[in-house]
Amino acid sequence: MADISWGLRARTLLARAGFRPQHSLGQNFLLDDDVLEHLIDLSGVGPDDHVLEIGPGPGVMTRLLAGRVRRVTAVEIDRALEPVLSEMLSGVENAEVVYRDAMKADLSEFVGGPFRVVANLPYYITADAVLKVLLSGLPVLSLSVMVQREAAERMLSQPGDKNWCLLAATVSYFADAAVLAEIPPEAFEPRPHVASAFLHLDVYREKPVKPRDEALFLKVLAAAFAMRRKTLVNNLKAAFDLDSERAKRIVRSVSEDERVRGEALTLQKLAEISDRIGAL
Repeated sequence: MADISWGLRARTLLARAGFRPQHSLGQNFLLDDDVLEHLIDLSGVGPDDHVLEIGPGPGVMTRLLAGRVRRVTAVEIDRALEPVLSEMLSGVENAEVVYRDAMKADLSEFVGGPFRVVANLPYYITADAVLKVLLSGLPVLSLSVMVQREAAERMLSQPGDKNWCLLAATVSYFADAAVLAEIPPEAFEPRPHVASAFLHLDVYREKPVKPRDEALFLKVLAAAFAMRRKTLVNNLKAAFDLDSERAKRIVRSVSEDERVRGEALTLQKLAEISDRIGAL
């Protein structure tokens, strides 16, 4: 198999192993070398980077990444892919596969310094995986991930948009987000029932919004979206055990009507509310 593409090698190895993709694990593989090389180009990774890949599948992207970065750590939940990945990465010294559930693992076990995430994420963990990385406190530089197009649209939404939500607000706080490419269903094996987008999150070195206490701000952010039909005053009362008058004073202190809902506020206004609560 010396002269064939990595995608064709993967197909051959999957067939030899009798592997059947599991819908329950979101296994829709990208096996086209040209498509994957283009996505790696778009991700902006370079020879000094350590890349964390969540859900490598049969390892085509893993193999291609290994030829372009300093190190790849791939976290795979499905042990049935081990014989395929072992062959795909045979002789590759700068790639390691860890057979763990990335959503239950401590990511600090896999990275020891600055790193980038590049992955064709299983769609059922998209939001949880992105939040896990962003909230980990680890020195992540960027995330370049394949996601369902609707999920990308949700993460790119802004205050006032119908899709504006806690996920979008958290992403907006930590990173500058953009869709770099749209990938049709026929590019995947097996073919999913949805369109996909390659989403890039360039994590801020210095965040535009600067609350005094980030942990408190993130709690305010969660409270703002906790019960969307309730006012921010009611959500703050519940989250911070405030009496009604104090909660109203805090909201009015940032020049907002006490009947405003949390999702109507900008991140800057929510940071100001966080600072007011922190000063109590």
